Amino acid sequence: MKGPGVPDEPLSSSAEQIALYKNAYQTVDEWTTSTGFRPHSLRFGNIGVTAARTIGEQFLVATRYRRADRETEQSIQSYFLDPGVVMLSRNGEEDLSGRLATALQQGAPLRRELGEVLSSRRSVRQYTGDHVALDQMATLLRAGAAITATGQVDLMEGGQRHISFHTAPSPGGLYPIDLYLLPLRIDGLDQGVWRYVPRYETLVADGDARQAAAAVESFAVPEEIITISQAAAILLLIARPWKVMRKYGDRGIRYLFIEAGAISENVHLACGALGLGSVDCASVHDDELHAALNFDGEMQLVVHTLFVGVPA
Repeated sequence: MKGPGVPDEPLSSSAEQIALYKNAYQTVDEWTTSTGFRPHSLRFGNIGVTAARTIGEQFLVATRYRRADRETEQSIQSYFLDPGVVMLSRNGEEDLSGRLATALQQGAPLRRELGEVLSSRRSVRQYTGDHVALDQMATLLRAGAAITATGQVDLMEGGQRHISFHTAPSPGGLYPIDLYLLPLRIDGLDQGVWRYVPRYETLVADGDARQAAAAVESFAVPEEIITISQAAAILLLIARPWKVMRKYGDRGIRYLFIEAGAISENVHLACGALGLGSVDCASVHDDELHAALNFDGEMQLVVHTLFVGVPA
């Protein structure tokens, strides 16, 4: 698609002509259904292959919201009754006694104007290997998932409960995504697997340095694309699907990705305001990462990752 102010250009190369053809036509080659190796571009470009819905297409169809979906309506309504309100008010509570934890210090201030950060935001894939201060990492974590306020809700049977509000929007205020940190070069923080707990403004150790190293090895992106060896930290967005699915059903899976995108963008903007670099990364072998962190990949799984570092 031509952008504003960009003049039309003739198709001057064979590559441009091929690109135009691939995006404008589909072929009818039934023989491709019997081919063992079928790249995604072949599936997309051939009617014979796409006659049966792909898994992705099945997901989109299966998670549509339709009228008179009484089961979903009843599930949503239950969250407005007292037990549902009480459950939401206790979201994020846990017993941290006996756990290795690090209380987050005051974060580094964000001094750049939002419009400036938005216009200058770029994906940064090359890093210097310099360390990042813990107060800067605290700012990034808070930008992604901190509790910023609470609101009071009256219970039908009397009394009140406090509901928390976070920096990133979440479906029904359920917050099914946890923000994990793999520090590679963070001053004052040992290597390991750390989970950010917004309710207590604390990092809790959920894995040791060996597990963190195995998690880093699960990434498939080559060093020429992202200099992982020189990054300062990796952020993992870990989802618990049933936390949102028991209210919204299968459609709740869509909401996981929306929340992950909101958290990710908040972190990117905070990086830009601090002069740090960051990039989204989907090149990770899910099963290997889950094994490294002792996740089952269904009740708890990775939905997104980000790299952070000092720009080269």
